[in-house]
Amino acid sequence: MPFPKTFDAYVPCSIPEFFALAKLKPDYVPFDTLRSIQLDPEHTASFEYSKRLTPPSGFMHTLRCYYIGLAILHNGFPSETPGVPQITLEELSRRLYHTCVLHDLGWTTTAEGRGHPAHAMTFEFHGGIMAYEHLHAAAPALNAEQVGDIVQSIMLHSSRWESGTSSAVGLLVALSAFFDVCGYDAMGPGSLDFLVNRKTLEEIEQEYPRGNFVSETFEIINKEYDDKPNCLLSHFPGGREAFVKIARLSHE
Repeated sequence: MPFPKTFDAYVPCSIPEFFALAKLKPDYVPFDTLRSIQLDPEHTASFEYSKRLTPPSGFMHTLRCYYIGLAILHNGFPSETPGVPQITLEELSRRLYHTCVLHDLGWTTTAEGRGHPAHAMTFEFHGGIMAYEHLHAAAPALNAEQVGDIVQSIMLHSSRWESGTSSAVGLLVALSAFFDVCGYDAMGPGSLDFLVNRKTLEEIEQEYPRGNFVSETFEIINKEYDDKPNCLLSHFPGGREAFVKIARLSHE
C-alpha cells in the first residue's frame, strides 16, 4: 500500500484527540519502503551536524524517530480531513527529517554545543536555537515557514498539551520521540501497540541500534532536571519520577 499523497497539515495537540481522529493500524511497512523517500544534500548537512553534536546513542534515536514518523504516516495519519489544509508527502517528509535528526542537539556534551550562548536554556530551546542557526547556514532553500515549523517542533517536542493545534511535523516528532523512549506500554500496558508494527520497528532498530540509549538517556535527563529545575520536562505529569519510571519500565 503506497503512502497517501497528502496529509493534514495541522492536527490536534491532544494525543487522545489525535488518536480519535487518526485511523492508525499497525500494518507492516518494510524498512526499504520507508527509506525509499528521497533525501537531498541539505538533509545530509543536517545529518552531519547532528552526528557531530548529538551523543552517539542519542543520534541513533533521532534517526529512528524519523522512520517511526514515516511508519505512522503510512498507516493512518489524518489525510484529506474536510476543511484542513493539506501538506504533500514530499514536503512533510522534508521537514520531518530535519526536525527529527536535529531535535536533540540540546543533549550535546561537545565543547561547541556547551559553549553556545543558549546552553543554559532547557535542552529543547538550546537545541532549537542551534538548529535555527544551522538551517539558515546550511539549508538556504528552506523558507521562513519551513524553518519555523521545524524549529518550533523541536522546541516543543517534549511538551504535552490538552488543547490546541500542532503542525503535522510537531505531532510526529513529539509522538515518535516519546514512543522511542517509552515504548509500547508508555500510556499503560499495550497502550501503543497500534502505533507501529513490531516487525517494522525491529527493522528500524536493526538499521539504527539502540546501543547504550537507555543509560545515556537517563544520564542526560537526570542532569537536565538537576541543572535546570524549570526545564520543560519538569512539566511532565508526575515530574521526573514519573517520566523516568515509564522510560525504565519500557526497557526492562
